[in-house]
Amino acid sequence: MKLAHFFCLLCLFSFTVALAEEIKHLTVNDYLQHEKASGKKENQLIGESSPYLLQHAYNPVNWYAWGEDAFEKARKEKKPMFLSIGYSTCHWCHVMAHESFEDEKIAALLNKHFVSIKVDREQRPDIDSVYMAATQLINGSGGWPMTVFLDHDLRPFHAATYYPPFSTDGRLGLQEVLLKIHELWVKQPETINEVATSVTARISVMADDTIEGGILSHDINRLAMQQVTDSFDEDMGGFSAAPKFPRPGIFSFLNSFSITAADHVVSRADANAAQKMMRITLDAMASGGIYDQLAGGFHRYSVDADWQVPHFEKMLYSQALMVMAYNDYYEADPQEKYKKIIYQTLGFVKKEMRSPDGGFYSALDADSERTDEAGNKSGKKAEGVYYLWRQAELKQLLTKDEFDFIKKYFHIREHGNIFSDPQKEFTDLNIFYIDEEHKNQSLTKQQESWLASAKKKLNKKRRLRPRPQLDDKVITAWNGMLVSAFSKASITFDDKSLLGDALQILSYAKNHLYDDSNKKLLRQHRDTKTGAGFYDEAILADYVWLVAGLLEVYEAGKDKQWLNWAMALHEKQNELFLDPATGAYFESTTSDENLLFRSKSIFDGALPSANAIALSNLRKFSRLSKKQAHRKVFSAQADKLVSSFATVINQNPASASMLLAVEVLR
Repeated sequence: MKLAHFFCLLCLFSFTVALAEEIKHLTVNDYLQHEKASGKKENQLIGESSPYLLQHAYNPVNWYAWGEDAFEKARKEKKPMFLSIGYSTCHWCHVMAHESFEDEKIAALLNKHFVSIKVDREQRPDIDSVYMAATQLINGSGGWPMTVFLDHDLRPFHAATYYPPFSTDGRLGLQEVLLKIHELWVKQPETINEVATSVTARISVMADDTIEGGILSHDINRLAMQQVTDSFDEDMGGFSAAPKFPRPGIFSFLNSFSITAADHVVSRADANAAQKMMRITLDAMASGGIYDQLAGGFHRYSVDADWQVPHFEKMLYSQALMVMAYNDYYEADPQEKYKKIIYQTLGFVKKEMRSPDGGFYSALDADSERTDEAGNKSGKKAEGVYYLWRQAELKQLLTKDEFDFIKKYFHIREHGNIFSDPQKEFTDLNIFYIDEEHKNQSLTKQQESWLASAKKKLNKKRRLRPRPQLDDKVITAWNGMLVSAFSKASITFDDKSLLGDALQILSYAKNHLYDDSNKKLLRQHRDTKTGAGFYDEAILADYVWLVAGLLEVYEAGKDKQWLNWAMALHEKQNELFLDPATGAYFESTTSDENLLFRSKSIFDGALPSANAIALSNLRKFSRLSKKQAHRKVFSAQADKLVSSFATVINQNPASASMLLAVEVLR
């Protein structure tokens, strides 16, 4: 039997096992059916496929999707545009939608004085990046929901994030903002033009990090290490104050020090310091509430500095990137507890986020429907309720021994154990995080038995609760990340079934995320139950992450078809995104002429820089090439890419941690 066929059989077997416990997902289709049955009037978003846009299809706001219809209407009616950007699993997006976009007074103002446009940032990250830059410049910080006002040239002249509907306690409300913007638009158009011109000029310059002919500082790794160390929380790990996010770029940089120490690429002192920072951080995350202690998987970030209280949405990319972080650290410190986190997280995504065709859905919502103590639905949603427990409920579900142990192990309290609760949403509720007493203490066999039994009972009970809504679109880049995660783990643990899971994703990508007629990738796919998917042109991140996954699969299984496909995608990537002058990649194509600019960035955000992943792929292509001439071509292209970003990296090296991690591992 050929190796590829064997892997496919393994893939089919693991896929069949996963289907044995099929979960009934709650999706936007359920919401649409409910809204239609209630007699509400639909708006123009009803024909869209994005779950986020569909969540607003029954708002009284006359929403438009991004496109010429909206732009032409604004010009014809001489109105400014109100641009609202978010995503379907965003808690504060839901809050603003309920408070403002479902409110008749706010809707009337928007419909009278503005043309309102909705954008799904996951569907169109290129649009999001433009107006996020404006929001950060104007507002001082960014986030979602993003609220931006545009002129007829799509230039931003005011931007912020969440607004309450009405002004209270000194906080400006959306109603007042809309009235002020309308007055300004009518009476002071010259002021709006001046602001829009200035903001657009500044964000356009900031969008390009490239300067030709730069050279990385000879001690760039030491400078980056110093910045990372200065930002490190020595008590609880992580690299910021609250809110605290996982930092996959920094994780890769520190892990690269640990992995290469034996090769004398970095000093033993730096390797030890990197390993210590990773150990503290990964241990704190694994024991905190940011990690789902019952079912596995990571929430997006922690609202506190101790990793205890998360923002409860679960993103596919978080699972993939965290698996890779723990997997890479395991190479330097092979403890069973890290393997356990890896397998639990991969088990979670296979069970709760895999589509029937083998691709992986993008996210689970932060919010779900409240129930009373008898389990009756309230009709109202709140953040985190799917994951939280009252002490009395735990006491009822578990044996006395199980409850007594769980109470100590997870720091359960009668009046709740959540102390970071500014919105007063979590009164008397408990989240599971491991108590200090047990963090570094091995459990007895009896305690392990109580814990396993309690988890089984509580998972069973939790699955009966109203589920968080699933965003059922499949995003190419995030599935590429997961291909890498499965493949890396399959090598680390010599587990061919994990390689089978990676191959299942690649099969899905071939069938649903790739246009074979023009050899182009698509950004995403979603089964709309009408036989139609929804497709957008892929961005740079989609290409580089799928190529990265293909290269990992090739190294895990040595099937050359995946290397060949990776090469074909890389060539198309060069055609669509490469800036020949600098050697860096634009992050979007030229297909949308309405975008103010195409960015070229090397700094990591919630996700590592796409240009850094492109660099990693180039280094791997060079290493895997059998011909010296090919190795030189890839190596030269990689060197030119690094050179183009070197000047800005020298100014802030830790922000380009993923690129530096790639270069350490050369």
